[in-house]
Amino acid sequence: MSYRKRMDTNAKLRKQLNRDLADAKSFEQWYDCAWKLDELDGNLQWREESETEMLHEPLIREHIRLMHKYRHKGDPATLTRVLQESLYRHLGELSNPDLYAMARTGTKHVVAEFLDEVRRGMNYICDKPQPGLSVEQKLQLFRRAEKVFGRPALMLSGGAAFGIYHFGVTRALWRRNLLPDVIAGSSMGAIVAAAICSRNNRELNSLFDNPEQVHRNALRWHRLGEIWSKGHAMDQARLHDHIRTNIGTSSFREAFEHSGRALNISVSPTRTRQKPRLLNELTAPDVTIDSAVLASCAVPGIYPSVTLQGRDHGDGRKGKEVPYMPTEKWIDGSVHGDLPHLRMARLHNINKTIVSQANPHVLPFISQRFDQGLFAPFRHAASSLVHAHVSTLLDLTRNTWSSSMVRPLIEQAHSMATQSYLGDITIQFPFRPTLYRKVLANPSAEDLAMYIHIGEHATWPMMAMIEDQTLVSRTFRECIERLKHRAGAERRRSA
Repeated sequence: MSYRKRMDTNAKLRKQLNRDLADAKSFEQWYDCAWKLDELDGNLQWREESETEMLHEPLIREHIRLMHKYRHKGDPATLTRVLQESLYRHLGELSNPDLYAMARTGTKHVVAEFLDEVRRGMNYICDKPQPGLSVEQKLQLFRRAEKVFGRPALMLSGGAAFGIYHFGVTRALWRRNLLPDVIAGSSMGAIVAAAICSRNNRELNSLFDNPEQVHRNALRWHRLGEIWSKGHAMDQARLHDHIRTNIGTSSFREAFEHSGRALNISVSPTRTRQKPRLLNELTAPDVTIDSAVLASCAVPGIYPSVTLQGRDHGDGRKGKEVPYMPTEKWIDGSVHGDLPHLRMARLHNINKTIVSQANPHVLPFISQRFDQGLFAPFRHAASSLVHAHVSTLLDLTRNTWSSSMVRPLIEQAHSMATQSYLGDITIQFPFRPTLYRKVLANPSAEDLAMYIHIGEHATWPMMAMIEDQTLVSRTFRECIERLKHRAGAERRRSA
């Protein structure tokens, strides 16, 4: 076959594979197409080649050899030291997103070899009995090590109807056993996060397998006369019914005890001198999730501010709902903190943030991040320049209008323009201007399926990166669960 015919054949095959990739109904179908495309583009060969400026490959190979040596030698003490040194040396370079920008199916094989050996070493130390070290003592050692290392969190942005896309993102992660136990949400992201964290594993499986059971009738516009008299555009009672139907009325503590997942919901104060709050089982255990979600959805002008509700356990009527901080009103968490990075890190010891971003006002500014081609850098520069000008203009305006009645609105706009909307790993809703007409409308069954499909397809290309960069944290979790089981069995035998 001539060179020209071979190129024509490859072009046709690539076009068909890209169509199949876009139409994939499962991760397995997507991965099969991605593998064939990587093979066609020469990316599989790139993965096999060890030499790269992005990694210190000889040192990684040496650490793989040492971990293998001491594991087979049966020397857990030395293996522990080598593991600590290896992770400290290489975690930074292994987190480089450029490692995952070439091939669709993953990065250099040496990365997988290193992480596999780390996992084997951790499991060996966990499972191998050590003289003078009880199971309970080993459990405490692993818990301290996990606390030092940290764990991942998933953050779901706001996004109105676009936020249904988070359902597809979380379902894709769940089905690959990659859904973090710590999940935060703002606005629509709070509804999805609460639906997940208020269900145990069996209930969550049912939800993901049967998305048609989701209550979709959340939005109702007031008539013009009602908007003028009420001061907001949409029916909050309808939204509250939607929230309660999908997530129930549990408190943060009750949901955590039921699911084992830590739900975090961002709410912003209506008073300008108050700071945003992150509500969870640690900071507000008795607050009801439905009232927190309702507050996080209270976009000024769309819904009124909300008084949080909490469980009253002090008057003998367990479970009675009473106002929580009754003098305070709360609004959409996206206004001052769509993604509460620092607060999450402090409260839950987070070392890796996975962000699912679907905010309509953010997408135009971040949609060029992964563009390729001759003009991609210019589009990215133009977007960054516009964003910088908007932020600067709002900063100047808020200082000029410091005593005006519009000051709070300018402060909110400035906060929204200057906060960070990305994570260590960002899964992004694709910028599709034609969908903006649906952003404040109840989804049809077809729309629901479409948003879920978009969410899954946005997640699958990030799966290799997420799997690699959360492997150590997931192994810590698995080891600790096994040690807890063994420690409990030992206590029962000695009782």
